[in-house]
Amino acid sequence: MRSTPSSPFVPVRRRTSLLVTICVTWAAVAEAQTPARHYADFTLEELMNEIVTSASKRAQRLSDTAAAIYVLSHEDIQRSGATHVADTLRMVPGMQVSSANASQWAVSPRGFNVTNANKLLVLIDGRPVYTPLFSGVYWDIQQPMLEDLDRIEVIRGPGATLWGANAVNGVINITSREARDTQGGLVYGGGGDYLDSFGGARYGGRLGDNTYYRVFATGQSRDRHPTAGTSYDDSWDSRHAGYRLDHYSGESTHLTWQADYTAADLEAGVSDVYNVNTIARLSHDLSPDSAVEVQVFYDRTHRNDAPRSISTIDTYDVEFQHTLLIGDRHITVWGLGYRHIITEALPSGPLTIGRNRHLEQHLYSAFAQHEYALVPDRLFITGGAKFEHNDVTGVEVQPSLRALFKPTPNQTLWSAVSRSVRTPGQWESQDLLAYVVAPPILTPGGAFVPILTGNGDPESEVVHTVELGYRIQASPRLKFDLATFFNHYEGLLTYGPVTRWVPGAPFGYAEIPVLNGPRAQTYGGELLADYAATESVHLRAGFGMILVDLEVPAGFVSTDPLKAPRHQATLGAAWDVTRRFQIDAQARYVDRIYQTPAYLTADLRLAYRPLENLEVALVGRNLLEPSHPEAAGILGGTVNEVPRSVHAKVTWHF
Repeated sequence: MRSTPSSPFVPVRRRTSLLVTICVTWAAVAEAQTPARHYADFTLEELMNEIVTSASKRAQRLSDTAAAIYVLSHEDIQRSGATHVADTLRMVPGMQVSSANASQWAVSPRGFNVTNANKLLVLIDGRPVYTPLFSGVYWDIQQPMLEDLDRIEVIRGPGATLWGANAVNGVINITSREARDTQGGLVYGGGGDYLDSFGGARYGGRLGDNTYYRVFATGQSRDRHPTAGTSYDDSWDSRHAGYRLDHYSGESTHLTWQADYTAADLEAGVSDVYNVNTIARLSHDLSPDSAVEVQVFYDRTHRNDAPRSISTIDTYDVEFQHTLLIGDRHITVWGLGYRHIITEALPSGPLTIGRNRHLEQHLYSAFAQHEYALVPDRLFITGGAKFEHNDVTGVEVQPSLRALFKPTPNQTLWSAVSRSVRTPGQWESQDLLAYVVAPPILTPGGAFVPILTGNGDPESEVVHTVELGYRIQASPRLKFDLATFFNHYEGLLTYGPVTRWVPGAPFGYAEIPVLNGPRAQTYGGELLADYAATESVHLRAGFGMILVDLEVPAGFVSTDPLKAPRHQATLGAAWDVTRRFQIDAQARYVDRIYQTPAYLTADLRLAYRPLENLEVALVGRNLLEPSHPEAAGILGGTVNEVPRSVHAKVTWHF
C-alpha cells in the first residue's frame, strides 16, 4: 500500500517490512543467546513510538491513534516480575486490577470492577476469551506463557465498532510472539512463600526454509491467601501446554496455526477447570494497497465450580477482514463474522438450581470503518459501525466517530464519540441457572428461598461515550499522554424486586429477576508521564480518576457503586545498573473501593545474569504490609487478602 512517510497510515507492504525487521532483530538476539533486551538496547524512538493494531485493526503508530491506548512490551512483561497475565495489567495507568483470592482477579478499566466484570473484551491472539455465561472473563484459566508474549495492548474506552458487543469499557489484546522469534530453547523455574513453585520450558525450531514452530509447557502451584473472616482454602495449581506454527510464503502471505491446553485445580481441588482451543489465521497481501485476513478458531471450556455449577461451552468462530488503501488519503477496513456457541450447564450443589440444560446461540456480525486524511499529515477523521445479530436482543448497532489533529509533529489532539452495548449473559437472558442468594424468607404463606433468575426478555445495556485526549513528545526523552472520558449508561442489569413466589415443600422459591433498570454516569481521566532519564533508567508515572453518578430505581439493588476507586496512581522505575544487573520497582496506590479500604504497596525485582544466557531474579510483591484486601468475594462473600510475597526465578536460554 502507498503512503507518505509522515502519514499515520501503516500500509500492508510497509507493515510486512516492519515485521521482517523486528523478526530479524529478535532472531539475532536469540542466536546470540541473549535472553532479553535491556532498555539501553532500545532507541528512544522505539521506546516512545510503538506500533499498535488494536485501535483500528491495522498497524499504526501509537501517537497516531484516536483512542486511549497503552502498550506493555515484551520487555515490560518480563521485567514486571509477574507470574500471571492479570498481574501484569497493574502496570497500566487507569486499569483497575484487584485480587479476590489466590485464583480470581477482577480486571476492568473505568469502573464496574468485580470478579465477574462484564464490560471488558479480552483477546488472546485474536481469540475472545470471555464466557457467554456472564459476558466476563475467568482469569484463572487465562495463562499464556509470559516469556512468549510479544505485547499486551490495552484500550481504555469503547472498542465496539471494531470488536463488537462487550467492548464497552475497554479492550485487552494479548499477542504472542511469532515462532521464528522464539527459536532455540528456554527453561525457567522457581518458587517462594505463597507462589510455592512454578516452571516452564519452550523449544523453537524450523521445518524447511519458511516454516517455524515452538512447543511449550508450564505449571505453577499457589498457596492459600490469608482470609478476613471465615477461613477457606483457595490454594490452586495449574498446567498449560501448546504449540505454534508460522509459515511464510514470500513477503505477502503468512499462515499461523496454534493450539493450547490449560487445566487448573481450584480451591484446594474442590473445583476444577480446563480449556482447549485451536486457532488458524491466514494473512495475504493482494496488492500493495489491499490485504485480507481469515481467522477460524474452536474453543472448549469445561468448568466444575463446586458447589455452584458444572458447565461445558463449545465455541466455533470464523472471521474475514479486508484492508484497502485508496490513494494517499483513504483507508477502509471491513469484515464479516459468524460465531456458534453451545452451552451445557448443570447445578452441582445446593446453591444453584438448573433451568435450561442445553443452549445454542448464533452471532452474525459485520463492520466497516473508514479513515480519511482531511488535511494530510494534520487532520484525520474516522467513522464506522459494527452490526451484530444475536439470539437474545436481535440487531445491535455500535457506531463511532473519531477525529485526530496534529498541530505539530510531536503533538496529538484526539476526540471520539461512540455507542456501545453489553449483551446479556446466558444466565441473565435465558434462565440457564438460578442462584440462591440469601437464607429462606419466612412469610405467612410459608418459607421461600430467594433465588436470582434470568429475565427471559432483557435488553442490552447501552453506553454512550465521549472522549478527549492529548499527547505530547515534550522532548526526545519525555512524553505525556492524557485521556478524559464521559460515559452514560442506560438499562444496567441488576437485581430487581421479587416478582414471583413459587410455593413448595419444605421451601418455595422467591424469584428475583435480573432486570434492566439503573442508569449511571462516569467521568474522569488518566494521565501518563514517560521519561527516559538516561539510556539505562526509564521512569513511568500514571494517575487515574473516576467519578460516579448512579440512579437506582426503587426496588432495585445498588451496584455498589460501580466498584471503582476514585483515585489510583502508579510510579515505576526500570534501571539497568550494568549490562548484567537490573532493578525494577513499582509503587501503587489504590483508593477506597466501596467497602474495601485504600492501600499503598510496592513491588521490587532484582535480576542478575552471571552468563549471557542465564538469569537469576528475586521478586518481592506487596512489600509494604503483611497483607491487604483488594476485592469482595462473589455475592459479597469472604474476602481473601493479598499477602506480601517473595519468590525467586532462574531462566536459562539455549
